[in-house]
Amino acid sequence: MSDRFRFGEFELDLAAYTLRRTGQRIKLERLPMELLVLLVRRPGILVNRAEIQAALWGPDVFVEHETAINTAVRKIRQALGDDAEHPRFLETIVGKGYRFIAPLEAKGADQSLEGSDVDPGAESSGRLHRERPNYLLMRGKREFVLEEGENVLGRDAEARVYIDHPSVSRRHARISIDSTSGVLEDLKSRNGTFLDGRRIEVPTEIRHGAIIGLGPITLTVVVLPAGASTLPMVGSSGPPPKPNS
Repeated sequence: MSDRFRFGEFELDLAAYTLRRTGQRIKLERLPMELLVLLVRRPGILVNRAEIQAALWGPDVFVEHETAINTAVRKIRQALGDDAEHPRFLETIVGKGYRFIAPLEAKGADQSLEGSDVDPGAESSGRLHRERPNYLLMRGKREFVLEEGENVLGRDAEARVYIDHPSVSRRHARISIDSTSGVLEDLKSRNGTFLDGRRIEVPTEIRHGAIIGLGPITLTVVVLPAGASTLPMVGSSGPPPKPNS
């Protein structure tokens, strides 16, 4: 299955969970990114709002879906420089849903992107995103892929790690990822943030196998070495894929 898609001047890398424009990474929050992945995987097909709701939140999560979907679409358009009235990439079908309309070039994990604007020396110099360790959080069978930079954990629908539980604050905690480490920080949450059973008061480094507690909710830290990647699970409740599979 293809894990990289090129459309116009953009490249969407599913394994690295990144969107780039002529080699430069574009920051996109979790919900807009997952919606973009969903639409790109179904080019030319109308994806209705009910399907989007089920894919992004599942049947048992209750949020203001209409507003959240509209916000996610707007952020995708901002990232792509797309015009709702004269779209190049994302077409709105009023009252129905959305369709990805740009021509796609799909690439598998074992194929090079010839003609890419990414500096060919970037990977060996460690500048590509997946040259750093890959950080994930697991809650049961659900997988959250963390991105380089700041990842908010909480009940806010725009949080990178979205946890719909009344004991979890809207912006409960933050994990900051750089090229060498991940650091957990409490964001003045109501019920506290815990690492391996101890409440943290200052930013604290996380390691593979650590248990993060957001009030009563626990998540397990998974750190994959550079070069190992995993496909983001968009609205899936199944087990995560095996690294390098």
